[in-house]
Amino acid sequence: MLLGHETTEDVRASAEALAQMGPAVRRLLAEVVEHQGCNRTSISKSAQALEDAGFVFIRESGLLSVERVRITPSLAGEEALAYFQDVLTGGKQ
Repeated sequence: MLLGHETTEDVRASAEALAQMGPAVRRLLAEVVEHQGCNRTSISKSAQALEDAGFVFIRESGLLSVERVRITPSLAGEEALAYFQDVLTGGKQ
């Protein structure tokens, strides 16, 4: 059952886009999905790439400046990662 994508083809396209982003981006997404979020002090290029692709949500907090960044997974990100790990890599990741 898909919640973040309409079709299996959409999930496959997202997983292929994730594969092209590189290992650092995939590691960050895996961490965010595993823990259902993570905190950082700044937005990395990897986090920004994931947000641009719709795989995570980034929230900044702080009084006068950004003191904390909270990264949480989207359903599309969870589905893309699962498809990448289970289908595209054959469960070897």
